[in-house]
Amino acid sequence: MDAEDMEPDAKEVELLSIAEALQDRIVELEDLIATEGMSNTSKSGVVHLNPAVGEARQTRAALARVIAGIQLQEDAKNPVKQRAANARWRAHNEAKRANGG
Repeated sequence: MDAEDMEPDAKEVELLSIAEALQDRIVELEDLIATEGMSNTSKSGVVHLNPAVGEARQTRAALARVIAGIQLQEDAKNPVKQRAANARWRAHNEAKRANGG
């Protein structure tokens, strides 16, 4: 954003804050996995995947969703408004065809 001389809006500031916290959590989980290993063995001898592995995967997915919400284009169009406009145009064109136009 700095390179493009763009300022984040309030929503983007919040999303960036959440993304930063998620990335910090991913680093913590990866450190835990590096320390404890990918799996552990219970007292009965059953091998289990380290729960941090799944948590790291879910946190990465959450981070991807948060980052997807950040617009990097200054004049980005609102997808909700775009769908509404397209629906209006579609209805307009169908009415026009129905009236022989």
